[in-house]
Amino acid sequence: MMAEYTVIRDIDYYKESIELLYRITNNNSYENLKLDMLKRLEEREHAKVIEQLDKLSKIEEDIKREIDITHMDIQFYFRRFVTEDLCIAKILYQSMIHTVFQSDTKAIKNYIKQSFQNIKNDNTLQLSLENYEMAVSKFENNQVMPYTDRIGNLECEAAQKWQILDLIEHSDEHLDRLFPILEHTISKMKKFENILEELKKESCDYWEEYFKKNEFMKLINIFFNIKEDSFPTKPAYIRPQIMNYNKVLLYGNDENAGDYHILDVGITFDCEFRATKNTLTKEQLCTGLKMLSDPSKFEILRFIKDKRAYGQEIASELNLTTATISHHMNALITLGLINLEKVDNRIYYQTNKEAIYILLEEVKQTLF
Repeated sequence: MMAEYTVIRDIDYYKESIELLYRITNNNSYENLKLDMLKRLEEREHAKVIEQLDKLSKIEEDIKREIDITHMDIQFYFRRFVTEDLCIAKILYQSMIHTVFQSDTKAIKNYIKQSFQNIKNDNTLQLSLENYEMAVSKFENNQVMPYTDRIGNLECEAAQKWQILDLIEHSDEHLDRLFPILEHTISKMKKFENILEELKKESCDYWEEYFKKNEFMKLINIFFNIKEDSFPTKPAYIRPQIMNYNKVLLYGNDENAGDYHILDVGITFDCEFRATKNTLTKEQLCTGLKMLSDPSKFEILRFIKDKRAYGQEIASELNLTTATISHHMNALITLGLINLEKVDNRIYYQTNKEAIYILLEEVKQTLF
C-alpha cells in the first residue's frame, strides 16, 4: 500500500533562526563546514556544496554583524548544552519539531507551554537528553516516577538539571526572553528571503518528484540502513532544512511512536548524496566516540555484535527499561552504528560492524 507523502514547503523561520544562532554562538561556521566537506566528497559534488554554503555563509556573516553573541541571553539559550548539537533554545522549541502544523506566534508559545506542563504533570514520562532534544517516552509497565526524580535521573551535571527544572517551571518567562531574540534574527534573515526560498524550493521540488516513484522506507533504508519493511506504513512528512544543512533526522521511527513519520533532511541531500553517511566530520567523530564511551550503548553494541535481538530481549539482558533501550537505539541509528530488520512484526537490532570499523579507522587517520 502506497503511503501518503507530504513535502513541507513553508520555511519554519523560528527553527531556522535557532540553528543559525546555535552555529554562530558555538563558532560552527558554514565556511569551515564547506572546507571540511570539500575534503571528503567526490569532485562531482563540489559545485553544489560550494554554491549552497557560500549563500549560507553570506547570511551567517550578515547576522553576526547584527547580534551581540556575548549578550547574556544569547549565551544562555544558544551555547552548547550537555551534548553535541543541543542548546537550551532547542529544548524550548523541541515540541514543535514533532508537529507538522503551522500557526501564529501566540499559538506556538501556548503549545510549547502546554507541552512542558504535560512533562511536569505526567509521572509516566521518562526523560533523557539526546543530541538534538530532551527526549520524552513512556516508562514500561505503567511505571511512575515523581517529577523531580525524573529530572534528577537525567545524565548531566547538577547545575544543568537545575536549568532544565527552571525551564519547565518557568517556560512562559523563558519564551518571553527567547522569542524577541528569534524575531530580531528572523527580521534580518528575511533580507535574504529570496535566497532561502530558492534553496528550499530546489530541495522540495526534488523530493516531490522522488516520492512519485519511490516509497518512504526505501529512502530510510538509504539514509539509516534500516530494512525497508522494518516499520509500519504511515503517512510521512519530509521537511527540507536549510540551516541544519548536513543533517538527516527521523522522528517517529519507533513502531509505537506517533501516527506519522517526519524526516528532517538537510538541503544538501538527495537520495544518493549522503554526505554524513559516506564520510564522518570531526563533529560526528566526537559524537561516535561519545556513544562508544557510554556504558549502556557500549553494552548494547557488545550484546548484539554477533546476533540480532529485539528491544525487550536487550532490556532484560542489560537490566534496562525498554524506553531506555529505545532512546539509546535512536542515537545509535542516527550514526548508523546498528542495523534493523523486521521479522514477524518484531524489530531486531544488530551491531553494524562495518560502520564501527569506519568510525575507528577515521579516528585513527585523524589522530595518527
